[in-house]
Amino acid sequence: MALKSRIAGFVAALAICATSACNRFSRAEYSEKRSDRSGVVIVRTANGDIKKAEDANHDGKLDLVKTFHNNELVRVEQDRNADGQIDLVREYLHGEIQREIFDDNFDGKPEIIKTYRRGKLAIVEYDPDGCGWAHRIDYYDDNGKLIRSEVHEPPQAK
Repeated sequence: MALKSRIAGFVAALAICATSACNRFSRAEYSEKRSDRSGVVIVRTANGDIKKAEDANHDGKLDLVKTFHNNELVRVEQDRNADGQIDLVREYLHGEIQREIFDDNFDGKPEIIKTYRRGKLAIVEYDPDGCGWAHRIDYYDDNGKLIRSEVHEPPQAK
């Protein structure tokens, strides 16, 4: 799947997660909210998912949100630079990592998307300028060895 089509999902994830990281869950997003003794905010969403938000770096701000569906971890969202915005998303299926999305320059747009197959790195897509186009795509075999790298030029603006 091309990076362009993945951008919309990542941007939506950033919008949802940013409110979580900033210690604000909109009322429309949850049906139950509580905090445990450690300060972890636990939210049951309208669709039954459980979100656990915590202050992982102990700076007083929520910066890590874990989402569970049917008691299974399906997503981890992290604010790595304490700006209140999610800049790393990890997605899981049946306990195995499926995808990682990195916003390494903290501008709200992903620069790197890593896709995993059976828990092993399969594809890495690079969009260094955040234009929504994968400038380079690396493909890996089941042993993690790079087998092919493709360079793509972004389409010209009309």
